[in-house]
Amino acid sequence: MILKAKWVLPVNKKPIEDGAIVVSGDRIEAVGKRKKLEKNYPDEKIKDFGQAVLMPGFIDAHTHFEYSAFRGLCDDLPFTRWKLQVTEKSECLTAEDWFFSAELGALEAIGSGITCIADITDTGASLQASKEAGLRGIIFNEVMGMDNSKVNQIISDAKKRVSSWQAETKGTNLEIGISPYSVYTVSPSLFKAVSHWAKEDGLTVCFHLAGSSDEYEFVKYGASPLATSFLKQMGWNDLLWQPMGVSPVKYVEQWDAFESGKVIVVHCIQVSDADIDILKKYDVSIVHCPKCSAKLGMGIAPLDKLFHQNFKVGIGMDSPASNNTIDMFDEMRMGLLLQRGLNKKVEGLSAEKFVKMATLGGAQALRIDSQVGSLEKGKKADLIAVDISHAHQSPVRDPYSTLVYTANQEDVVFTMVGGKVLYEGGEHLTLDKEKILAMIEPVRMKLKG
Repeated sequence: MILKAKWVLPVNKKPIEDGAIVVSGDRIEAVGKRKKLEKNYPDEKIKDFGQAVLMPGFIDAHTHFEYSAFRGLCDDLPFTRWKLQVTEKSECLTAEDWFFSAELGALEAIGSGITCIADITDTGASLQASKEAGLRGIIFNEVMGMDNSKVNQIISDAKKRVSSWQAETKGTNLEIGISPYSVYTVSPSLFKAVSHWAKEDGLTVCFHLAGSSDEYEFVKYGASPLATSFLKQMGWNDLLWQPMGVSPVKYVEQWDAFESGKVIVVHCIQVSDADIDILKKYDVSIVHCPKCSAKLGMGIAPLDKLFHQNFKVGIGMDSPASNNTIDMFDEMRMGLLLQRGLNKKVEGLSAEKFVKMATLGGAQALRIDSQVGSLEKGKKADLIAVDISHAHQSPVRDPYSTLVYTANQEDVVFTMVGGKVLYEGGEHLTLDKEKILAMIEPVRMKLKG
C-alpha cells in the first residue's frame, strides 16, 4: 500500500513535500517522493490524504488510561489536594468500571494520533483496553507499600502479576514493565527490591519523581501534606517517616532505584544541577508532562538543562484526571510556549524540537527507537495522517510549525499501528465508540456521588 500526502514528515530527516510511504505487512518498505514511489511500486494500492501531513504516530510516554473517567472531576486543585480527592473517589469503582474508564482513554488516544503508550496501572484495566485497541506500548504494573516488613510479600505478589500480564500480551504490541509508583508510596527497601528484580529479569522501570514541591518537602523535611494527610488516607500514618535531608533524586539513588539499567522517571521538576547529574550518570530517561505539571501548580521542568546534557526526553499527558485531554498537539504547544516563557528565549525551543520529542524522543525514552518513532525503511508501520487543509492553517510553509501552532486532535484522520488501521475518517475500527461512551456515564455518576 502507498500512502501519500502533501507532506511526509520522517522526523529523522527533512520534510518531504509531495511525499509518500510504502507499507508492506507491519513495516515501512520505503519513504520518499510520491512520483518516484508510484513508479517503483506500480502495483500497490494508493491512498491519497491530500492536504495533510503523514508522520510517525505520537508516543504518549506517560499516561494512566484507567483514570479517564475522572476528567474534570478534581479540577482547580493543587497537587496534594488533587491526589487526595482522586484517591478517595477511586474507592467506589469496580473492576468493570476501571475497564470502561481505560477504554475511554484508549478511544481518545487512537483518535488523537497516539500509536504507542507507557501506562502505569494498578488495576490492569489499561492492559486490557490497550490490547483490545491494538495499541503499542509498555504497561507498567504499579507497586506500592511503605511498610518495609511487607516488602517480600509485595514483590512476590507483583512477580505473579507481571508473569500473568506477560502471558496476556503474547502476540500483541505490548510489553510489561514495573512501576514503584513514587517516593511517597514506596518504602526504601521496596525501591531496592524492585530495582534488583527488574535488573535480573530485564524489566523496564518507570516511576514519578521530583514532581511537586510537596514531594520535595516530604522527602527532605518530612513536613508536607503528603507526610500527614496522604499517609493517613492510605492507612500508613502509624509508620514513622523520617526526613531524609536530601532531594528526591538523591534519596532514591541511595536505594538503588536507578541501578536496573532501563529506568524512566516522570516529571523531574524539583531538580537541581546535582540531581540532573545523578540522572545523567545512570542514563535515566525523562518524561515531560507540561500541561499536568502546570495545571496542578507543580512547576515547569528545566528542559533546557536536560537538552544541554542530551537526555532521552519524551512527552507524556499523565491522564484526563490531571490533564483533561489526551491531545499531543495541545501538549506540544503548551510545552513549547511555557519553556519559552520560563527561559525568556526562543533559540533551541522550536516546533520541530517538540514534534521530535512527541515521536522519536518518546521512542528513545522507552528504548524502542529501533522499532518506531520515525518513518524509516524496516521500522514498524506506526503512522498517522493529520489534515492541514483548514482556513486557520493555510498557507502551510512549515509542517512542523503548522502541527504545533495550529493543529489539534480533531485534525487526525488516520491512525495505523503495525500496518493495521485503527482509526480512519472519524471511525474507530477496533473499539466501539458508542458502547464505550454509553458505559462510561454510570461510572461518571458513581464518581460524582
